[in-house]
Amino acid sequence: MPTINNRAHERYPCNFPVTIRGESRQVEGTAINISLGGMLVQCSTVLVFGSTVKLRFRLPAMTSDTEVDAAVRWNKDNAYGLQFGSLRARDVWGLNRLFEKSGG
Repeated sequence: MPTINNRAHERYPCNFPVTIRGESRQVEGTAINISLGGMLVQCSTVLVFGSTVKLRFRLPAMTSDTEVDAAVRWNKDNAYGLQFGSLRARDVWGLNRLFEKSGG
């Protein structure tokens, strides 16, 4: 039976640092893959399913950091699926540049 992929956005591999801020703490992680809808982040600190966090990261084509709210949607083995809230137009532009370089 074929696998059904319900993702709205294609994922692209990446490897860059991400700062994750929750209500009472800030932790560092590494982005493993990314799409227009969110990212997979690996970190050693537990992120609570359903919580909202603020992400800060630098896309390669950008001269300033991207900051976006995200919801913790799932986790497995210290990797967390984070769904972006609203992205600014310049951040979408930076993501599209990254996807072009990744063969997207």
